[in-house]
Amino acid sequence: MTIPLRCVVDASVSVKQFIPDPLTAKVNQLFAHLAYPQTEIFVPDLFYIECANVLWKYARAGSYNVSLIQGNLASLKALPLRAVSTADLMADAVADRIKLWNLRLRWLLCRTFTAGRRYADSRR
Repeated sequence: MTIPLRCVVDASVSVKQFIPDPLTAKVNQLFAHLAYPQTEIFVPDLFYIECANVLWKYARAGSYNVSLIQGNLASLKALPLRAVSTADLMADAVADRIKLWNLRLRWLLCRTFTAGRRYADSRR
C-alpha cells in the first residue's frame, strides 16, 4: 500500500520534465505518483500558461527545440492535475501569514521579556 501524496506544484517544477535539470529525475518520480488514484497534485490556475511561457523563453534563448513545445503542453494537459483558483486561496494564505506573524511576535516578546527579567534579577 502506498501513502497518499498531496502536494502543490508550480510551473518551475513541472517544466523540469522537459528541460534537462539536476532535479529532472526527482520531478519524474513525483509525477509517477499520479499512477495511484489517491494521489492529488494541485496546481495554481495560471499553471498551464506559466509552463507555456517558460518553455517559450527557453526556445527563444535557443536552449529548447520549438517543435517540442506543443507536445509537451499536451502532455501536461493530459495529467490528472487539480487546478485551484489562486483567488480562492488568497484570503487563506494571508490569514495563515498573519497567524505566523503573530506567533513570531509573541515568541520574540516572550524571549525579550524573559531576557529582561533575567538581567533585572541578576542586578539585584
